[in-house]
Amino acid sequence: MNLLLGGVGLYLASAGLFFMRTFLGVKTGPLPFLVLVGGQVSYLLYFLHTYISSGRFPVGDPYGMVSLMGNLMVLLFLITNLFMRRNLADFGFIVALAGFFTTLAGVPAKKLGYGNPFYVYHVLSAGTAYASLILGGISSAVKIMVERKLRSKHIEGFMVPVNLLRKTERILINVGFIFLTLTLIFGSIWAKAFLGSHWINDPKLLLTLLLWLYYAVVVHLNLIRGITPSKFSFLSFLGSLMVVGSIVFIRHTVS
Repeated sequence: MNLLLGGVGLYLASAGLFFMRTFLGVKTGPLPFLVLVGGQVSYLLYFLHTYISSGRFPVGDPYGMVSLMGNLMVLLFLITNLFMRRNLADFGFIVALAGFFTTLAGVPAKKLGYGNPFYVYHVLSAGTAYASLILGGISSAVKIMVERKLRSKHIEGFMVPVNLLRKTERILINVGFIFLTLTLIFGSIWAKAFLGSHWINDPKLLLTLLLWLYYAVVVHLNLIRGITPSKFSFLSFLGSLMVVGSIVFIRHTVS
């Protein structure tokens, strides 16, 4: 539990440093990223410690799932910043704050996940998918705001290169769709072993399938260039709202 609380504290500190860098113009160097990595490492150590000590991953309740999703979001942000060779520090405050709140949500979690490996794969892929799609939606929302500023020739204040935002949203949406597909596959295999059927009429599963169909259409239209960049961004942002709604308001009705 101390490791989890350490991650909470480091994420909060990172959010503060990113805030000073982005909105106050304070020169912080790489320190916000280093503290953010520290929060990620702290959560990872907690995750591994829980598995080693109990033989199960801490993802068996909504608190653990939200905590996992938030940390996967932070991990995707760090990997994207590393491999795209662009500075995404302007997004750091939002990502670090999301890491703080989601990791904090995992603190009261007591139940642990099932031992079936496909359940773990299902939860991990779902967390990665949700994190990617939400980050993609955030990128799309920022892109829409930046484009409006450029059209109105009002370029003061918070600005991020449009090409960077366009590339980021497409990468994240494609990654999210791939992992959403894996979520359904792993979930189907686990349900067969645990419940005796590949599919059950559960609201959470039905909504996940609808989200998959929605993003399948969006990704397909983008690949064949059957949609304008502005409409793609709007659909990406709309999809991220549906993902958040799925996480917050919809629960499994079977156990």
